[in-house]
Amino acid sequence: MQIGRVNLSLKKRIDNYKDRAKYIEEYLKKRPKEWGKFQVQFNFEINAVFQEILSFERECIATGNESKLIKLKKIFVEKVKSPFERGDYIKWVVAKPYGYAGDFKYIEDVYENHPRTSGFDRLFDNYTMMSAIATAVRNRKNDFKRMIVEYVKKNPSKKIRIMDLACGPCREVLEIKKDFTEEFDNVIFDCYDMDEYALKFSKRRLEGFSGINFISENATRIAFRKNISDLIAKKYDIIYSTGLFDYFEKRIAERIIKNLRKLLNNNGVLMISDVRDRYSNPSFHFMEWVGEWPLVYRSDDEFRNLFLQAGFLEKDLDLNYEQQGILQYISAYKK
Repeated sequence: MQIGRVNLSLKKRIDNYKDRAKYIEEYLKKRPKEWGKFQVQFNFEINAVFQEILSFERECIATGNESKLIKLKKIFVEKVKSPFERGDYIKWVVAKPYGYAGDFKYIEDVYENHPRTSGFDRLFDNYTMMSAIATAVRNRKNDFKRMIVEYVKKNPSKKIRIMDLACGPCREVLEIKKDFTEEFDNVIFDCYDMDEYALKFSKRRLEGFSGINFISENATRIAFRKNISDLIAKKYDIIYSTGLFDYFEKRIAERIIKNLRKLLNNNGVLMISDVRDRYSNPSFHFMEWVGEWPLVYRSDDEFRNLFLQAGFLEKDLDLNYEQQGILQYISAYKK
């Protein structure tokens, strides 16, 4: 089955993109530093392809023809997506050298936001770093950094212990330690991750800073440990996790939150981010159809209910949003 037999307007969009991309690539082979001439049009052509996919998906769901969407995705992945696998960042996500998308190196690249390629590949790398989801990840890092700093400043004489669960590259820890050295004299960060490469990277980059520990631990073990204090004996004033819950279905997410609540001191706070419903993420189809990078999307109520089922009271939950509305945050307080 050809893509045109499923959706003619999408085929036209893809053909338009291929024709324009061919011209741009030939031009940039001779003048690789002139990529800036084409970025706006390039972004428009790619976005038009995935906007067409979004429209087709909405139509399929509205008419109860989800089977057509499944067929289209299969055709796209098998026959169409390879021309979109260009640039260092997209190739990295597709290859998944550490075994999963969104690894510490890729997230650090998003934080850095400094593409180094030229020519046609530079257009793809810029597109990736300019995407709505990449911008949301950078916003999330800044938001959590601000929330952590605010908590510490409100408790200036208190010794504070913080758990960073699924810490990845620890970028916000580095920035906090650099920018708020005096305020964080009495603060200890325990950085947990199951990826030994992430822990090695973060330990190396934070060498020289005191009050930081790196701990190898799997979040699913935290979820299903009956007596969590046998696994983690410490208590925390802040526990936060910025990307972990984007990958866990309801049952596991609830179990993790329930056990993390037990690790909080009184007046402590559990801060977690999550992606909202999939249509809040304009990058959804590019991530999933090209990058093979699925996430677990939740409505505001579904996200809130994870905490209610785990033992928090609704009055103790504070729900906020990332600036674009792609991500949501809950700060859950243990009174």
